[in-house]
Amino acid sequence: MDKHKFTFSEFRPEHRPNQQPYVRLLMFFHKRPDISQEKFQEWWRTVHADLTMAAQGLNAHVLRYVQTHTTPEQKKQLKSLGMEPLSYDAMSEIHLRSLDDWIKFSNSPVFAEKLYEDGKNFMQEPLRVMLGQDNIVYGSKIDTSGGTDGIMPHDSRLKLGSKL
Repeated sequence: MDKHKFTFSEFRPEHRPNQQPYVRLLMFFHKRPDISQEKFQEWWRTVHADLTMAAQGLNAHVLRYVQTHTTPEQKKQLKSLGMEPLSYDAMSEIHLRSLDDWIKFSNSPVFAEKLYEDGKNFMQEPLRVMLGQDNIVYGSKIDTSGGTDGIMPHDSRLKLGSKL
C-alpha cells in the first residue's frame, strides 16, 4: 500500500472506514422442493411479508427488511457469463442496530408462532446466514438506517465515462 497513490484520500489506511451504524443480517434459503418457484415467491412476497410487517415489536428491533428474489433464468444468465451463482432461491436482508435486537425479536412469541411457523409453508431448512457491517464506498446512505454517504456519482474525482 505504501506505493499506491490514492485518488480518494478517504480510503487511505489512516482514515476510518465509512462503517454504517447498523449490522446487516443476510439469510439465504431454498424453496420447499414440493412447490413451484412462482408459488414460493408469491407466498414470501405477500403472506409472509404481511405477517412480518404485522408482527408486534418488528419496528422496535428491525431498521430495514428486504427480500431478494432470484429465478432460474437469472442463474442461467450468470452461468452464461462464466459466473457461479449461489444455489439459493432467495435472500432476506435485515438491518439491525445490533445482533441483540435480532435475538430479542426472533425469541419473541410472535416470531415463533407466526413467522417461523409460516416459513414452513414455503422455505426449506436449514437457512444459511451471514452477519456483517456495511462500509459504504460508493452511493448514498440509507436514510432509515442512518449512516453517511460514500463517494457520490457527481464527485469530480470520478473519471467520466459512458455506458459500455
